[in-house]
Amino acid sequence: MKEQYVLTLKAEDRPGLLHLVTGMIEKRKMKINSLSLAATDISDITLITVEVVGTEGEIAILALKLENIIEIFAVEVAKYNQALCLRAAYFKIDSAFFEGVKASTLSKYSTTIIKTYPGALLLAQYGTDAAVLSLYNELDGPHLLGFSQTGLIADCGLMAENEDVVRIIGLAA
Repeated sequence: MKEQYVLTLKAEDRPGLLHLVTGMIEKRKMKINSLSLAATDISDITLITVEVVGTEGEIAILALKLENIIEIFAVEVAKYNQALCLRAAYFKIDSAFFEGVKASTLSKYSTTIIKTYPGALLLAQYGTDAAVLSLYNELDGPHLLGFSQTGLIADCGLMAENEDVVRIIGLAA
């Protein structure tokens, strides 16, 4: 049965690496739900997080293939856990929204005003898919001028500590 998995790759920062990784996933006709790449505090090391859908066997083979890429130092695979997989969402709201009764409901979603525009405000929220969707449904209507969200932000450090995570660690050549 196909399930959602999160792959976290620790790799050397090299041009074209992301293309190699996504190409390998797409070659297996797996759906990528989210993809992010971020620099780390360790020089020349990047953290790539990919949310994919596949069977356990497909994911295991993919992890082994990714491990064979020389620039990738480690591949961690975990089943998607909504409590640990968060997103940042941005909502552009018409200023008139704050004159209505619904404006008071924003306090329960821990939103932050991060920018003001003439006649509009940009709100930010950090949370699970369910929390983002709930706020989106609350704001949906003529006052919602725009919406976007980041890719998946997984709770995964540079040093693996969680025994629930399947670790496939490769040594750099």
